[in-house]
Amino acid sequence: MKPEFFLLVLVLLAFGCADNTAWEKDFPVRSVVVNGTEYKYRIYIPASRDPAQEIPVMLFLHGSGARSDDNQSQAAGFRDLVSEYRDRYSFAIVLPQCRPGTFWAGEMTEQAMAALEQTVKEVNGDESRLYLAGYSMGGYGTWQTAVTYPGKFAALVPIAGGIVPNGPVSEEDKAILSPRVRAAADSADPYDSFADAIGNTPVWIFHGAADDIVLAEGSRKMAEVLKARGNTNVNYTAFAGVGHGSLMKALTEPALYEWLAQQRLPANERAGPTGAVCDNFLKALFQGGFLHGRGKCGRPGRDS
Repeated sequence: MKPEFFLLVLVLLAFGCADNTAWEKDFPVRSVVVNGTEYKYRIYIPASRDPAQEIPVMLFLHGSGARSDDNQSQAAGFRDLVSEYRDRYSFAIVLPQCRPGTFWAGEMTEQAMAALEQTVKEVNGDESRLYLAGYSMGGYGTWQTAVTYPGKFAALVPIAGGIVPNGPVSEEDKAILSPRVRAAADSADPYDSFADAIGNTPVWIFHGAADDIVLAEGSRKMAEVLKARGNTNVNYTAFAGVGHGSLMKALTEPALYEWLAQQRLPANERAGPTGAVCDNFLKALFQGGFLHGRGKCGRPGRDS
């Protein structure tokens, strides 16, 4: 082996090790156990935070392409974002990972929420400033998790997600939806039912206007229904000429972070650890006779 080549190999290995060290430092590994299964996740904690001060915490639900158990794929995009825009991330980020062959419902949502609760305790998180965001499959998951845990989050940021799925839904997939989501999905108007459950929770919806995988029409309609129901803190951004890959466009929007910093749950609307608040929404759906046969929604965003 020539000395020059050997030196090049050493340099590349050194940079690789340094990059891996930085990755582990910025996004350390944590884990939770749900129903006897260990789920690993990553967290980001602002280095400049004062441990004595409560900080906001964001739960981010990734898209289907990051489904795995490697505990890396789900955080890949945030590595560059945090590196380049570190001053914007004054809050902690929780990055759970959905297993292959399923989606953000049932035990996958349970492990994500368990990771959130554990992180809130670890970083002195502010229960009144919990943010929920997600992309594609995770965008669907954002809407569904907000319905499952009403009153839990101070702000929602669904990106390239939707309310109604793109295709048929199996009974197996429908079975793992939470009762609240199942009720809303099976109602006569899922958009109206989801909006009813979300209420006045602040929402900023992002979508690529040219998205041909998850059409932007669903996001636009949801924004309109939320506003029609009296939610005065709803933003909808459609990126002209952008397809399904709108995640980085959304997460590099400077105004998003200014907006998030302004969101806080009123003291009288804060939910407990499981998001348990008044069940009037669910009761109304059942008592009002809105449930019927086979619903339209089941495995939302599974393949997006």
